[in-house]
Amino acid sequence: MEVLVEYLGQVEAWQSIHTLRNRKVVTRQFCEWLDGRKTLFEVDKRTVKRWMTYLLNDGYAPRSVRQKTYALSAMYRELEDWNEVPENPIEQIDEIEKLSQTRLDEHTDRQYLTIEEYETLVDACDTLRDTLVIQLLWNTGVRVQEAVSITEDAIDRENRSIEVETIKGNKFESSKTRTVYYKRSFGRTLRRWLDEGGRNRYLGANNGDDEGHLLVTREAPTMFVNRVTEIVRKVADEAGIQTELYVDQSGRPRNRIVGHLFRKSYGVHRTKNGMPIAYLTELMGHSDMEITREHYLKFREDDIQEAERTYAPGV
Repeated sequence: MEVLVEYLGQVEAWQSIHTLRNRKVVTRQFCEWLDGRKTLFEVDKRTVKRWMTYLLNDGYAPRSVRQKTYALSAMYRELEDWNEVPENPIEQIDEIEKLSQTRLDEHTDRQYLTIEEYETLVDACDTLRDTLVIQLLWNTGVRVQEAVSITEDAIDRENRSIEVETIKGNKFESSKTRTVYYKRSFGRTLRRWLDEGGRNRYLGANNGDDEGHLLVTREAPTMFVNRVTEIVRKVADEAGIQTELYVDQSGRPRNRIVGHLFRKSYGVHRTKNGMPIAYLTELMGHSDMEITREHYLKFREDDIQEAERTYAPGV
């Protein structure tokens, strides 16, 4: 269809490769589902809602359906501008914002680690490097991809702070950094790792290729994201507190305790302790406070009940 070729050509010229790939997949999925029902130009609100229902019933997470619907809406905005359709049918759908949960959200009522769970994880670490990884994620709230990019010269051990390159959408933002902080307990682990030979033992034969990264492996002078994921999974299994939430479409089990759960825990515990959300947004590297509020401040009912009893007036 010529209009789709023109639209995707425009996306390729003006948007990122990731956006182009996403728009191609969504357009193909929608057209395949639409086949025999209506033409692309006859789609209305009811048709789109049927497609959304089909995706949900097919096992897609609500948030994934929302993202796909937004991608489809971007196409229809262009078609409306080109007078190919009278209006964007997706703008009339109010239910899109309700699709904010991930599949993990649906399977657990507590989206953070308790302090007791964290301490259990630390106790279960059988190597210094595992302890370093677990404490780093807990203390700083950094994304896993940010963690593996930390270098030794980014660490200010006197002020117990780390300068972190912020990523957004799986890509590092140009010249965008932020400072995160850590507790004395992690400082002691850092000293053992950096000053007492812990890191050097992992470098081994790769010592000549040392790039100065904090996290290293025997195979490479920097740790990859999937290795951090493996360490978190292994420690959680050995601690006996891992939970399988569901099995995804490819047949892989999805666990509760993963690297990103530490980041959610970082936000929740600081908020519970009274940190203003504006400060938390800066520490987490978010561009907007609404992102922090919507995605990282998930409380249990007993948390809310406790807060009410703490802050309610005495009469």
